[in-house]
Amino acid sequence: MESIIVHPKNAMELSALKSVLKDMNIKFEKFHTKNMHHNQKTIKKIVDKKNEKTGKPTKPKGL
Repeated sequence: MESIIVHPKNAMELSALKSVLKDMNIKFEKFHTKNMHHNQKTIKKIVDKKNEKTGKPTKPKGL
């Protein structure tokens, strides 16, 4: 079956869509696009920090 992606303009439209889907027993998934850019930015920072740590030469302990 095909899927659709809907972009409601406000909370009232979102609430109405959810109500209709629930009444018709249609499964739906929640996806927050508001934080998507932030999440990608955070992931990039974490990966960059890990790369910095692995790129530094390590000193032997006790010297």
